[in-house]
Amino acid sequence: MSDILFNEQDYLAANPDVADAVAAGQFKSGQAHYESFGKKENRMRNLFGGMSRVDKAMYQLDKKGLGLEIGPSHNPVAPKKKGFNVHILDHLDTNALRNKYAMHGVKIENIEDVDFVWSGEPLPELIGQQSCYDWIIASHVIEHVPDLVSFLQQCASLLKPDGKLSLIIPDKRYCFDYFNPPSSTGEFLDAFDLKRKRPSVGKVFDHVSNACKRGGIAWAADTTDELTFVHSMEQAKALWHQARNSEDYIDVHCWRFTPESFHLILSDMNTLQLNDLGIVKEFETTGCEFYVTLGKAINPTTMDRLLMLQQSKASDV
Repeated sequence: MSDILFNEQDYLAANPDVADAVAAGQFKSGQAHYESFGKKENRMRNLFGGMSRVDKAMYQLDKKGLGLEIGPSHNPVAPKKKGFNVHILDHLDTNALRNKYAMHGVKIENIEDVDFVWSGEPLPELIGQQSCYDWIIASHVIEHVPDLVSFLQQCASLLKPDGKLSLIIPDKRYCFDYFNPPSSTGEFLDAFDLKRKRPSVGKVFDHVSNACKRGGIAWAADTTDELTFVHSMEQAKALWHQARNSEDYIDVHCWRFTPESFHLILSDMNTLQLNDLGIVKEFETTGCEFYVTLGKAINPTTMDRLLMLQQSKASDV
């Protein structure tokens, strides 16, 4: 399992001399150089401080243990074909996912064989057991879940006592959520009491009417392109009517976060005894996303609430 997290392209990009040596035939690959010399030389494995996206998501996870990846679609963090002992949970089965993304310009061969198709039922009910996973990964998932409190509770029930939940979360300041404010604890409490299975009508409208782009629908902090809308008001109106008058599930971002606002939400949930997961490790925003690993055997996250509110407010500028 030692080479699972090695990314050939990242390593060569971070070490141009190695790339030249590989091109000249002096080394079979970047990984061959890394194993023979790079480790001892403390070479950077990528251009982002030595840790790739996968490195951050897998940090402190038991990589030899049994894992669950939720909603990986065509971009799994811990694919089976790289040796991970992992179950895949998604909203469609394998063939349906491949058909869905066939014309989207993505590598459909990266779509994993789906073990569990999720239709909104409680996760332990779908999986058929509890306390069974060493780790769970959910990349760009929690912002879509209509009832986040229940989702976190269900993930906690699936984890072994020392299990970890790894989250990759879009930072609303650097994606199409830019114009919508960070979600509040009260919004999560309302959704929990209502046991929401679908995004509310208002969530659908806010998502579509306010979605924007800055060159693309996600960007880095130093991007200066002009902000423009992704959808027209007529499109927002049409989806609002659809959400009001049908039982269709309309997939949108129900929630928006900055790292600071996530701290506040998690602390509030712990204070209200709705969540017993604590922060194991976090990595600051890179590009449009940040990383948080939660654990069951960690003291719940509670901090000075006024300070967290001030930090959350200051971050959303």
